[in-house]
Amino acid sequence: MESSRIYFDYNATSLIRPESINSVNKILSSYGNPSSIHKEGRLMRSLIEESREKVSKSLSTSSKNIIFTSGGTEAIDIALNQSPGRLIINSTEHIAVFESAKRLNIDIDILDVDSNGLIRMDLLENLLKKGPALVSIMLANNETGVIQPIKEISKIVKSYDSLLFCDAVQAFGKVKLSFDDLGIDLMAVSAHKIGGFSGSGALVIKKDMNYLIPRVSGGGQELGLRGGTENLLGIISFGECASILNEIDNESIRLKKLVNLLEDNLSSLGAFIYSYNVERLSNTSLFSFSELRAETLLMKLDLAGFSVSSGSACNSGKVKESHVLKAMNVDENMQEGAIRVSLGWGSNKKEVKNFISFFENIFNKTAKE
Repeated sequence: MESSRIYFDYNATSLIRPESINSVNKILSSYGNPSSIHKEGRLMRSLIEESREKVSKSLSTSSKNIIFTSGGTEAIDIALNQSPGRLIINSTEHIAVFESAKRLNIDIDILDVDSNGLIRMDLLENLLKKGPALVSIMLANNETGVIQPIKEISKIVKSYDSLLFCDAVQAFGKVKLSFDDLGIDLMAVSAHKIGGFSGSGALVIKKDMNYLIPRVSGGGQELGLRGGTENLLGIISFGECASILNEIDNESIRLKKLVNLLEDNLSSLGAFIYSYNVERLSNTSLFSFSELRAETLLMKLDLAGFSVSSGSACNSGKVKESHVLKAMNVDENMQEGAIRVSLGWGSNKKEVKNFISFFENIFNKTAKE
């Protein structure tokens, strides 16, 4: 095992891309407030608009539909605030969705999923029959990587005169996305998941949504939806990373091969792979060994130089019960052993083989004892 660390937690945050580092030079030489009318201000404004164009292009939509935020969580918060008075939330949504929803003090219905983590279409339709709602369904799950059939879901939601919000934070940069083609009303994406700096994200809005209710008042920045001087560094690095996402297909194929190698070997050692038979993100694997606990494993893996997680990174750094696996009716004993591996642009075959060797050594040692 090499002494250098191996990073397998890209779903929590990507390693920063070189393009982000290089973007810093764009603002160091002539920094100004993008709302100012002088030369420095105009230059910064042009850089923001260039980034807006790059992000919109990566999502196959108009730049007029991009509202820069402080990240995916704020984008989610603004989106849920557009509810007509009722929310329908997928039971495996990111915790940020549930926390934002709590503060709205409106009716909330929870939409169940099946054992693979896919939403129940029949239940969605039954809930929509109660009346108009804002439906929140993430495109790809951050723990299991399960991809929801958003286009199909959108048709059902629209047939009941309701709105569809899609948290695409985890899917962005891993699968090709066309906001206009998906038929949704609101979408959240984040910069640090694609190699940008944290503290920047975007809410994507449907062009015919004429009036949106802001969550941060103040200046008139970002169409008046979130006041405050824009995060220049974050937005510009966001744009630079978004502009290189045209190679998604090739990268997905590469990462899928690595995940297949990982899962084939771990399965032979007795691992259970969650959502194995449904469409998932090419970079993500969530697995459990019935005899191994995640809390102990994470510490051993960290000491061995591997950076992985037990699921969402938004749990205060603690190993907690997974609401995603609970919603999928996974046995509690198996939940306690769940480990998530998420690969990215810096991952390679040698690292995956080293990870496999870690588990082979564990079971070889156990067999000898």
